[in-house]
Amino acid sequence: MDLAQAQNLADDLLLPPSPLVVISPHLDDAILSCAGLLAARPGSTVVTVFTARAPLQQALTDWDRRCGFDSADAAMTCRLAEDREALGIVGAEGRALGFLDCQYTATADQDAPLITEHLFHLLADLSPASVAMPLGVFHYDHERVSDAALVIRDALPGVTWFGYEDVPHCKRPGVVQARLSQLHARGVTATPVRLAVDAASKARAIQAYSSQLKGLESTALELAVHETYWRLTGGATGTS
Repeated sequence: MDLAQAQNLADDLLLPPSPLVVISPHLDDAILSCAGLLAARPGSTVVTVFTARAPLQQALTDWDRRCGFDSADAAMTCRLAEDREALGIVGAEGRALGFLDCQYTATADQDAPLITEHLFHLLADLSPASVAMPLGVFHYDHERVSDAALVIRDALPGVTWFGYEDVPHCKRPGVVQARLSQLHARGVTATPVRLAVDAASKARAIQAYSSQLKGLESTALELAVHETYWRLTGGATGTS
């Protein structure tokens, strides 16, 4: 690549307007999917939806067992600490909505209306210039957070919205294309965009989630290579 080509490539990169909020379903999703973007925008806010501790009598789930825990409470204690460390590495502030992960609930969608309401009020208070939301692929928690964000997007005009591909679920064949088709059917246009990222600290931030890496059977370096964004326009908000 010559100097002119390198300059053209750099010119294609966009830095989202500040302040930036990244919506994260779980206590790792923002870093797995957006650590480079967050590191390029220090001082951003990560809003995590599913941060509540499960009841003490909660049976051990298969996922928590795979991550090396002997109880749901131990899992959440560790994950909250891992998340604080990871957000510190990329210079982001964390805000928690306090809902239960669907693996701990009897009915997966029991909190859907409250999630939308609480997320709307928090975003309205934060007054972001841009928001990165999960596209919402494969995992039910991701899907319902994405759907909630789409409703909120219609109620918060003037904000620049991006969808990020949910790592590692986006690697499953066909799931991103299926979600983009669903967005199109709802009148939302998703246009690929290259956002400026700081990749240097991404693997280090992901490494903070040692329990999740165990469950995913992946290394931080394997997960640090994928970071893809879509500009979301159209729908009820018009161009936002």
